[in-house]
Amino acid sequence: MRTHRYHHCCNLFAATILVLLTGTRIFASAQETNSPAHKRSALIISPLVGWAENEDLRTGQTDKSPEYGLLAMYATPRFVVNNTTFFTDINKSDVWGNITSLSLYGDPKEKLTWFLGGSYIWHEIKTKTVKVTVTEPLGKVGFVWRIPSAHLSINPYVGYGMETVNTEWGLGDDRDLSDIAVYGVSAYWRWRMLYANAKYYLSNDLDHDTFNNTFRVWGTAMYTKNIGLLARFEYTEQNTTKDTSILFGPVFVF
Repeated sequence: MRTHRYHHCCNLFAATILVLLTGTRIFASAQETNSPAHKRSALIISPLVGWAENEDLRTGQTDKSPEYGLLAMYATPRFVVNNTTFFTDINKSDVWGNITSLSLYGDPKEKLTWFLGGSYIWHEIKTKTVKVTVTEPLGKVGFVWRIPSAHLSINPYVGYGMETVNTEWGLGDDRDLSDIAVYGVSAYWRWRMLYANAKYYLSNDLDHDTFNNTFRVWGTAMYTKNIGLLARFEYTEQNTTKDTSILFGPVFVF
């Protein structure tokens, strides 16, 4: 049953992306030079709404709830900074999260160049009796391989982070520290009024000897040079839970 729901989520996201791509092609030829892909820099804002599903691996219990988010990004050919904030009320818990990342790139004219990046994750889960706060600063290094004929860039990387989990409850506070190794790859595709980004990474918790997968993809279809639609899908594994998120919303480019 869980596998059926997961495949249904993937099919729904794929269908939405197909609709966005099909609709955008009507406008693409006439407005190609005005697309964000051809700007030297762009500020992107997207309010998002959708739903999240959480599965507790210890009990097998699953729960679904509406989810709300806000994505903001500033991009130039040499660096990209973005921030994603989200909230959901799931499994009788208020769940807040924020991910901030910065990416630096080598010469944008080169087909093969260097990449440096960093991110900071903040995540809070609060119930009536306990509050769990997770923070993780992460550094990354890798390279970018650009394939102009396919409108594609591929970015493999490795990273290292330090995860802190603070648990506050009636009997006192607990703190758990972990060293995290990350092995990942991102793919960026741009063509006319279309933009897509897919990311996969494997997190190795060196202190608890666990491995978790994260897959994230979002696509944007611009209907004018300033307004379009965005769809975002994410599947994330933790040591004790699995989370699936699907979000949609308008996107505004300045």
